[in-house]
Amino acid sequence: MMNNNKIKAVLFDFDGVVVRSMEHHFLGWQMAFKHFGFPIRPEEFFPLEGQGIEQISRQLGEPRGLSPAQIEEVQRLKNQFFDQSFQFEMYPGFTGLIAFLKDRYLPLAVVTGGGRTRVQAALEQYLPDVFDTLVTVDDVPRGKPFADPFLKAAHNLGIKPEHCLVIENAPLGIRGAVAAGMEVIAVTTTLGAEFLSQAAHIVSGFDEIRELLLHRV
Repeated sequence: MMNNNKIKAVLFDFDGVVVRSMEHHFLGWQMAFKHFGFPIRPEEFFPLEGQGIEQISRQLGEPRGLSPAQIEEVQRLKNQFFDQSFQFEMYPGFTGLIAFLKDRYLPLAVVTGGGRTRVQAALEQYLPDVFDTLVTVDDVPRGKPFADPFLKAAHNLGIKPEHCLVIENAPLGIRGAVAAGMEVIAVTTTLGAEFLSQAAHIVSGFDEIRELLLHRV
């Protein structure tokens, strides 16, 4: 159940929330592990989302017996295949939600397990001047599922954690936001509701988020 705290800032995950990219990430991982003769299934990968590429590659590679050098090569190949297939695309209703929040002068952040170079470049090209701060896996000692990146974003915005709303699509991100004392709305862009049960509310699209927030911001 959603709480009654006044929402003073909104923090967005990037992949699977700001941008429709998780299908391309999965394809990149599939192709990278195929190089070593291993299949990767969606149910293995998508629950790991929110972590950095090093953590994901180890969690997928070590049980398959890959050496540290091979895991590094998986990372290189994954990035290569992702870059070849990815085209920036937003989900229906996302730009309407951003306009709704901007009209109410709420500070906005991106909190992501992605690398700073990739995410910052995408935001500057496709969504310039939309977000007030960006926190990536490169900016904190511990990324999702720890609270660190969410707390850093709140600090950067000058907003107390209990007044921050987080929009996530992955269980590890939800865990980190909850650990930071923040309210979470989960959107089922990449995983079903059964994976997102720690969120205060679960929606299927961004128009629903705007409806939920009408009297909260």
